[in-house]
Amino acid sequence: MKRRLARILCVAVLISSSFNFVQTGSPVDTVSAASVWVEEPVAAPARPAPAPVRTAAPAPARPAAVTSPRIASADGIYIVQNGDMMWKIAASFNMKLEDLIALNPQLENPNMIYIGDQIHIRKAEAVTEASAPAAMPTTAPAAPAPAQVKIYQGLGHTVAFRNGPGKDSEEVPVYSFNIAMADATFDEQGRILSVYIDGYEVATPNYDGASMPHFSGWPGKEGYNVSDHESGLVTGISENTPESAAAEVNAWLTKRQRGDSYHMNPNNEWYQQMDFFQSFFKGKTVAELEDWFSKYTTAAGRPIKADTTDPADMEKLANMTEAEKAQLADVVSGATMSVRDAHGDFLGAIGEAYKNRQEVIVPVQR
Repeated sequence: MKRRLARILCVAVLISSSFNFVQTGSPVDTVSAASVWVEEPVAAPARPAPAPVRTAAPAPARPAAVTSPRIASADGIYIVQNGDMMWKIAASFNMKLEDLIALNPQLENPNMIYIGDQIHIRKAEAVTEASAPAAMPTTAPAAPAPAQVKIYQGLGHTVAFRNGPGKDSEEVPVYSFNIAMADATFDEQGRILSVYIDGYEVATPNYDGASMPHFSGWPGKEGYNVSDHESGLVTGISENTPESAAAEVNAWLTKRQRGDSYHMNPNNEWYQQMDFFQSFFKGKTVAELEDWFSKYTTAAGRPIKADTTDPADMEKLANMTEAEKAQLADVVSGATMSVRDAHGDFLGAIGEAYKNRQEVIVPVQR
């Protein structure tokens, strides 16, 4: 009886062990993966969820100095990229446009830069841990580059009526009008980033300049003396019809379009001098242009020449510093015409462009 009871107990124990193994057992590969032990460093932060095991790359060493990431080389050379303009590069490096232009005298025309050009940038002062103020957190992140730049676009014009130039061979007055036009962009401080200037000058048909646009009168109205361009003599009276008026107006050319046929200065024509002024005006505000015009030009609005004999102009020269005289000489070497006289108020047109300016948001490539 005792032997039989012992055998029953042994069978029960075996059955119980098999039952517990089936209930708690897991496949071998799952148990193996779940029971891998990874010891974390004591100072490591807690992680919200386990991540796949990877070989950690060593942390990069902290640089000794911080420089602008936009400088392409250690000696401060920036390589022009697609879509770059000088004002945009200056804004990216927190520079004034005139300072950037001054650093790059190799550029024949700062308005015309090309992909791959090398632009000299003012070097940023490196900040090291040794020279940094004690209160400055050494781990403070660098300020992000602006994602966009605000500029302002404006279009302006002025109109001037003139009794002249002169009279015809029969002493009948010549009349003309000038429309000065300026398309300009400004930064947030009102400094000129770029400006394009042009204008129309239109005269009565008794002016004998071949390239001068003419307007003889409204259709069906009384005609006006017509002068021959070769002889300068009056050859008849205009017959004003809708066809003749339309032909005259459609043939008008701007001062730039007239090009070398303008015949103001064979060695430095109107459009070439205005190109110089456009470059000279960059970086200046409208108020600074007005101050410059008042200080450095004659009563006729032309830049003062060093050999002037006019008492008022000589007095202006006497009050200038040597640096101001040198700047004025540079202007005279590039342009001697007026930007505000009976032939057009071009400074006024720039002022009107500033009044009419509209905000433009320009994205900046990082």
